Amino acid sequence: MKRQIRRWSLGLLSLALCFVTSGCWSAYEIQQVDYAKAIGVDYKDGMYHVYVQTMDFASVAKSESSTKNEEPPPIWVGHATGKTLNLAINELFRSAQLHIAWGHVTAIVMAESILTSNHIKGVFDMLGRFPESRYTTWVYGTREPLENIMSATSIYNMSPLDSILHNPLPSFLEESLFPPVLSFKLIATHNDPSTTTYLPCISLNKEHWSQNKKKHELFVIEGAFFERTGNNFEYLPRPKIPGYHWLLKDLRRAPLIIERDGTTYGVLSVGLPNIKINPVVQGNEVHFNIDAKYLTALYEYLTPISYDEMVHFSEKTLRDQILQTYRQGLKRGVDIYGLEEKLYRKNPSLWRKLSNNGSKMILTEDSIQNLNIKITIPYTGKFRRRV
Repeated sequence: MKRQIRRWSLGLLSLALCFVTSGCWSAYEIQQVDYAKAIGVDYKDGMYHVYVQTMDFASVAKSESSTKNEEPPPIWVGHATGKTLNLAINELFRSAQLHIAWGHVTAIVMAESILTSNHIKGVFDMLGRFPESRYTTWVYGTREPLENIMSATSIYNMSPLDSILHNPLPSFLEESLFPPVLSFKLIATHNDPSTTTYLPCISLNKEHWSQNKKKHELFVIEGAFFERTGNNFEYLPRPKIPGYHWLLKDLRRAPLIIERDGTTYGVLSVGLPNIKINPVVQGNEVHFNIDAKYLTALYEYLTPISYDEMVHFSEKTLRDQILQTYRQGLKRGVDIYGLEEKLYRKNPSLWRKLSNNGSKMILTEDSIQNLNIKITIPYTGKFRRRV
């Protein structure tokens, strides 16, 4: 009897629990959700300005099917201000008509004012505390108005997600000048005083592409921000740092003109580098030996030249561009190739002593003691190179 009563009691208890189970009461229908895909942050007159790029579910789904429509997908951009970033976002909530989902953000764009006024830590402090934020979002700096960046559409009326802003890797593999950066890497380098934090600068190109003779704005990386000795960033445009990419271990492909005394002999496609940077310590003086080897392909051969001369001119051009970029960085207080980190990894106590724990730069114009460049041209395309 007692056993039967116990069974009845457990059955009634189970039935009662069914009525208090939460289930999916807090879920939202996909058509009732704004999907935030990019966040822009600016700082003006003591106020944070936040821009949020949102899309409906149909626009997000287009990136999966890569479909093309007659009209570009709609992009909505929200803008609000506040004394802090959190207050600015909460101000935006006041006029939001739908629930905003933050777990799909793939890009964060910071205006130059954020990078040059030491507000970057505040931005990532707030975003890092937010439960839905991820550390695998692409991060950029910009000198363009953020509303223009957030409102730009993609090519062929495709989803806005099919663009450099949300997917920079295809463009980087075609021309490896400025590598994209994920937020976790930016945070790690910015918190390490021995490293130089790098951030690509995204902008809009209004000249290269047109649709039916009408100019179309598309994303392009036109330079980069580099952290100076301290916390602020310095912007360096692409023409000022022609050799930055030559010492990137992730370099896949970049063009190099073979020329001398005004004569252009051809164009190489340079990639697959093997780079070694070795600090040489002599007392309290530090110099660096750099050895860089490259495999290249000859894709344009315009003027006859011997193989040895072609290699010699190319190696000299690479060496000159690397040193020009290095000196340009020194003028702005930037260790553009991250040489000090090499010393820190080898002799951290000496680095702390010479740099006063990272508060001053230890590099000079003569810090690069040896720069050895070796180029091999094993591939000449479908045509054999004629000497």
